[in-house]
Amino acid sequence: MPKAKTNLQAACVTDRASRRIVASWRRLTGGERVRDAARPTLVACSGGADSSALVLALATTGARIVVGHVVHDLRPHERAGADRDVAGELADRLGLVFDEAYVAVAERPGNTEAEARDARYAALATMAEAQHCRFVASAHHADDQLETLLMRLIRGAGLGGLGGVSPSRSLSGVVTLVRPMLAVRRLDAERICRLAEWAWAVDETNTDESRLRSAIRHGAAAQLAELEPAAAEHAAEAAELLRDAAGVIDDAAKVVLGEAEESDTSFGWPRARLARERAVVIGAVFRLAAERLLEGRGIDRVSGRVVRDACAAARDGGTDPRRFVLHGIEIEVTAHRVSVRRKEADE
Repeated sequence: MPKAKTNLQAACVTDRASRRIVASWRRLTGGERVRDAARPTLVACSGGADSSALVLALATTGARIVVGHVVHDLRPHERAGADRDVAGELADRLGLVFDEAYVAVAERPGNTEAEARDARYAALATMAEAQHCRFVASAHHADDQLETLLMRLIRGAGLGGLGGVSPSRSLSGVVTLVRPMLAVRRLDAERICRLAEWAWAVDETNTDESRLRSAIRHGAAAQLAELEPAAAEHAAEAAELLRDAAGVIDDAAKVVLGEAEESDTSFGWPRARLARERAVVIGAVFRLAAERLLEGRGIDRVSGRVVRDACAAARDGGTDPRRFVLHGIEIEVTAHRVSVRRKEADE
């Protein structure tokens, strides 16, 4: 048996973080009643400490674990290839299947990092389906969650955004993304690798402070950790509570949306109906209506500021008609009615 696997078996018996990762993975993939053999999982592995620790922890379960690596063209070919080889070597040492994909995003228009993320998840879903894996596991952890909350806070995110990255979401009709490491820290991942005597790859872009996440990681997040060592764990717990709160609000908003007078291009309510709801619920109603009318396209570009202004108008005592134009939709507030409608291309 390879040394890494032998050492890890001992590490997982004694290391609390390793056990928490496995327990979280089981909870996210069906619960204790499901046998590990029925949870085939492709682990997204960059070769770094976080994803290597996830591979090492899940490799002890007896489940069918596949190591998946995505190469993209945003880094020098030699460096990207070296990281792929590290991920492949880890799979080989643990006796796991290794798969890889290549995506080209450098020439795509728009936000390059967002394009790379979307392309990576699409490639992982395709690999998972090809490998007959129902789940893709990624190594987002508590420190990532803290950084995400800080990024979204300074960008003015709403309650849903402040819920951070979710523990799971659908990647395709048959593949679910799970994040079993949200309750553990980056230091935990590095400790797991050291216990397994595994030398992980280091991505030099993580030290590039021209990127917002990296600047926060080495600035505000690091300072918070000095002030409160458990800041990342507390942020992860707060994000979970905020996701639950956002879920309650969304449930209320769905009720209001279901009461609307609806057509193919609009939703409408008596103004008095919306005025008795809290502003945060009205905002969720507007966003749900926009998502439905736009069929999900461009919903991330709906301005939070404009939504807040429209919510305030729906609840105040003004009687003059007011219009609020967002990406692809228009909200109109009159003395007695509130409507959300899709804007035509020539408007």
